[in-house]
Amino acid sequence: MSSQLYDRIGRGYVSRRRADPRIAAAVHAALGDARSVLNVGAGAGAYEPRDRRVLAVEPAAQMRAQRPPGAAACLDATAEDLPVPDASFDAVLAIYTDFHWADVRRGITEMVRVSRDRLVLLTDDGAVRSPPAGHRPGRPRQSGVRSRQRRLAPAQPLPARARQP
Repeated sequence: MSSQLYDRIGRGYVSRRRADPRIAAAVHAALGDARSVLNVGAGAGAYEPRDRRVLAVEPAAQMRAQRPPGAAACLDATAEDLPVPDASFDAVLAIYTDFHWADVRRGITEMVRVSRDRLVLLTDDGAVRSPPAGHRPGRPRQSGVRSRQRRLAPAQPLPARARQP
């Protein structure tokens, strides 16, 4: 999904979407002892940890403008081309964002490149369930947490070979 489209449909996002405390707790646990986090597709920063060094990446100006005061610094960039050095963060976080990326494989490859230890990725696979009522193609899915959805798997260290450039 282009950032221009999200700039249009992202208006008022923070008034419609709130962080789910269950997801926030699972994300915090999955980050483990990571002290530095790159938040890819950060949006308004709903699931950003406040107890670590965080840098956010968000391509849509409309979403960057809705970040709260005191939120982490936010770069105008995409998942497919992260403007940070190799192995520069303990963890890379991406929450409900990969379905907006033009090239998911490249986005994941970039996340691996910049992470020293772990990736925390939470996604909603619409292929395993029908779209929610009122969903229209071309608009972001307003997904909630449902008991039948998969749980966030514990973070696993990246194999040493994956961390090599």
